[in-house]
Amino acid sequence: MKEFNGSRSAMGGMVQLRMLTHTLLHSQTLPMSASIESTQPSPRPSSEMISLGLSRITKLLQAIKSPHLTTPIVHIAGTNGKGSVSAYLASILHASNLRVGRFNSPHLVDEWDCVRLGEEVVDEKLFRAAKEEVQTTNSKEGLEATPFEILTATAYSLFARAKLDIAVVEVGMGGEGDATNVVPASKTLLSILTTVDLDHQGFLGNTVGEIAKVKSGIVREGSDLVVAPQAYSEVKEVAKEVARERRATVWNVQSGSYLHPASATPQSTSALRASLPLSPASSSPSNNTTFPTTPILASLPLPGTYQLDNSATALFAAQLLRTLPRTTTMVPRLETISDNSLREGIERTRWDGRLQWIDLPRSLNSTVPHSQSPSPATSRRILLDGAHNPSSAKLLSSYLSSLPPSSRPTTLIFGLSAPRPPADVLRPLLKPSTGINKVICVEFSAPVGMPWVRATSAADLSRAVEEMALEGVAVGTSRELEDALVKETEEGKLAIVAGSLYLVADALRIARRTKME
Repeated sequence: MKEFNGSRSAMGGMVQLRMLTHTLLHSQTLPMSASIESTQPSPRPSSEMISLGLSRITKLLQAIKSPHLTTPIVHIAGTNGKGSVSAYLASILHASNLRVGRFNSPHLVDEWDCVRLGEEVVDEKLFRAAKEEVQTTNSKEGLEATPFEILTATAYSLFARAKLDIAVVEVGMGGEGDATNVVPASKTLLSILTTVDLDHQGFLGNTVGEIAKVKSGIVREGSDLVVAPQAYSEVKEVAKEVARERRATVWNVQSGSYLHPASATPQSTSALRASLPLSPASSSPSNNTTFPTTPILASLPLPGTYQLDNSATALFAAQLLRTLPRTTTMVPRLETISDNSLREGIERTRWDGRLQWIDLPRSLNSTVPHSQSPSPATSRRILLDGAHNPSSAKLLSSYLSSLPPSSRPTTLIFGLSAPRPPADVLRPLLKPSTGINKVICVEFSAPVGMPWVRATSAADLSRAVEEMALEGVAVGTSRELEDALVKETEEGKLAIVAGSLYLVADALRIARRTKME
């Protein structure tokens, strides 16, 4: 393995993550048969702890007049694809002239960008005012809510104030015991389970089946659960069993297909055309619901072959929303969703930080007019992706391998949240087929409002790469992302920033700073 010099300084002041044990988690989260109104005690939290359970968030929401009972929601859990599916679905609903909100976590660039009203990030002042009200109530009532519970209550409060038709809500972690999982069946239109894989085992379980059971816990009594295409058959079996216990219907999504061979380059601006079915692959229990046989043909704006499954999942969820008697009774305006708005919504979807190509000026101390892009002669081409676990790293690896050799990034700028094993995420990204021959290890800046998150030290990441002993792969460290972009990306070479959405957020802040407002 080749080496070159680079700084190995570690970011100071990072808050240590205090992991709950698997036993503690399962003793405190609600059992599958429990009501969401249960006041079963949650573990006493610390401001530096992830603490699952619903008692604190339930009391907090009740203290601010139960805003979670105002807006009907679509609730989305899963390991990968939650954000993309939520973005596709919210875009479809917006294109159908519905008043829609969306809650994603973590935030990307600014804390308030986790909440969207329509297609726009919520106004910063509105966000801060709503959050301050929630924090004041939390302190006054002595509830000791966690930062994520504060954020979730803020999102539900903003949705209630905006008088929306519908909100799309992404689970923070897991499902059953997640703070978002407080909306009753009477206000839950659909639940969606995206792809499930191993992740957060210390919190959710040690097998895919155990994790799927926790994530399927968002399904409501007598409702509907949409299940995306899965790599593991046990996920569907577990989801089916959880739904059966709650007398809910499971709808298994059909994958979409490309109309032409899938290929993409950094220079390409044309989206790939896809055929997305409006009928399910199967349902349980079986029913006589009639579905259109003609698929929706749409250009997918988000790269990556896995977007076939994500877009198909969102599209089928929208199909159920506009046709099921239960959903159209709850929100009659859902019947305004048309085939045209389905296609238009898919094609207008944006989801930053996931296989996103950006151009940065070669000199990061300079700025370019906001309406212009840096010219090829004065810019560096960067791919951003939030792949942060082994399964998402495999998807990113597949995308890199699909690119023409001349269009593949050769430098990987890598950061990772602790305490993930770095090699598990790095291994797929450093396969020979990806074209990566240099790894620069860095640390991301501490995300606002998430004191439990800390970066793995650049030195530890570098050591993990060295221990893999990969022939022809150079490794080094850099003080921070901007330093790596300036010093370690060669002229004319493409680079990729990956391993953590928090590192991607740092890149997007740099991109924003180098553009004149």
